[in-house]
Amino acid sequence: MQEIQIIDSDLIGNLITKAKQAERKRTNHNFHEQKEVYQRFLNVLSKNTYISPHRHLSDPKPETFVVLEGEIGFLIFSEDGKILQTHKLSSNGPKRGIDLQPGVWHSLVCLSDVAVCFEGKSGPYDPTVDKEFHPSYPLEGDPTVTQTIQSFESLFV
Repeated sequence: MQEIQIIDSDLIGNLITKAKQAERKRTNHNFHEQKEVYQRFLNVLSKNTYISPHRHLSDPKPETFVVLEGEIGFLIFSEDGKILQTHKLSSNGPKRGIDLQPGVWHSLVCLSDVAVCFEGKSGPYDPTVDKEFHPSYPLEGDPTVTQTIQSFESLFV
C-alpha cells in the first residue's frame, strides 16, 4: 500500500466513471489493506444503486460516513424494519456525515446523479460476517429493488 494517497479531482472523476459503468452502479476505492484494523475508503454511488438495509452486529463495527460530493439519503431502521430516522447528507451541508455505533440497522440511497462518500469502520474485513441483512427488505438483484429505491427516495423530496 502506498504511504501517501491523495484524494483529488482526478481520483474522484475516475471513480465516478467506474461507478456509472458498474453493474451495481457503485464502486469503492480502498486506502487500506483488507487485514487492517481501520478500514477507510471512498464509496462512489450513482443514481439507482441499491444498498440493502443491514447492520454490523455479529462482528460489531462502528461506521462513519462523510459526503464529499453530492447527496445521499441515510435511513435508520428499527428491529422490525420500520424507518426510525432519515437524514439528508450533502457535501453542501448542513448535514455532511453520520457516525453509527455497531448494530444499527441502516441503508442509504443516492439522491444526486452521483455521490462520493468517505467511509471509515473497524476491520479487518471478512465478507462472511461483515453484514447482516434486514429480513423485511429485498436483497440486491430482487425484482422489487426498484420500488424500494423509489420508496426510500420519496422520503427526501
